[in-house]
This record gives sequence, structure tokens and C-alpha cells, in this order.
Amino acid sequence: MRSLGSPTPSAPARENRTALWGTVVGLAVLVVIFVVALLRAADANSVLGWALAGIALGWLMLAVWVVLMVRRAAAFGRRQVEEAREQLRAEHGRAPAATASGPAASMRDEKLSHSFQIVLVQSKVIKQELDGLPVGSAEREALDRALETIDITAGNGMSMLRQEPLHGTVVD
Repeated sequence: MRSLGSPTPSAPARENRTALWGTVVGLAVLVVIFVVALLRAADANSVLGWALAGIALGWLMLAVWVVLMVRRAAAFGRRQVEEAREQLRAEHGRAPAATASGPAASMRDEKLSHSFQIVLVQSKVIKQELDGLPVGSAEREALDRALETIDITAGNGMSMLRQEPLHGTVVD
């Protein structure tokens, strides 16, 4: 039974060592069988002995072929997993606008553009309501600056979605 979460770093190495030893022992048994069959065939000099030695050689060759194919498939699988990891790292390491493409990106851009338009409309509504306050008051000037900043920020956000250069004034 394994615990949940990330495995200990030594666990995969231990499993690989066990598989390697199992392969080595299995191939060693087949080599011993082949050598014994070969020695008996040479000693008895019979057709049946040579046929058994040939069969043992065939099984040995088949086992070696299977081991090579499994190793090749495992290496291919490791490469595929690494490529997938690199692709995920590359996709999730960038800003969302840089990685998104196709219909999902256009839907996101439309939603963001709509949100910026709502901000601009609400800013106009607030400006209309503030027209009743005296123009010279400090609160009115602070609110006018805040609304101007909101307008510039929303406009810049919309232009970024359309890949246009930013514009506006920098206030220190």
C-alpha cells in the first residue's frame, strides 16, 4: 500500500533496480538452459538434443528481443512524458494572453473588453452625478482625478486587447 502524495525519491530507483535484477535473472536462467542443452546435445550427438538446443536458443533470442523492445518503448515513453512536461511548463509559465489562442482567447478578450466598457460607462454616470457638486472643492478635484485614472486605465486595457500602443498621461 502506498501513501498518497509525492513518492519518496528512492522509491522509483528501487523499483527500477528490482525490474533490472528480474530481467538479469531471467536472462541468466535462459542462458543456463541454452548452455546445458548445448552441452547435452554435443555430448549425446543426437538430433533431438540439437533440436532442444535450437529451441533454447530461440527462447533466449526472443527474450533478448523482448527486453530490447521494452527498453526502447520505455525510453520513448520517458521522452513523451518529458515533452509533455516541458510543454506544460512553457504554457503555464507565460502570461495568459501570450499562451491563449483561438476561440478561447477571443472569448476572453471579448469579456475583458466588455468589462472595460462597463467601467467606462459607469465612470460617465458618476461624472454626471458629480456635476451637482461645487467645482472648486477638494473632494470634487480628488474624485475628478480618480475618474480620469479609471478612464485611462480602462482605455489602456481595451487598447491592449486590440494590441494598440498605450496612451495617457503619467501622473507622479
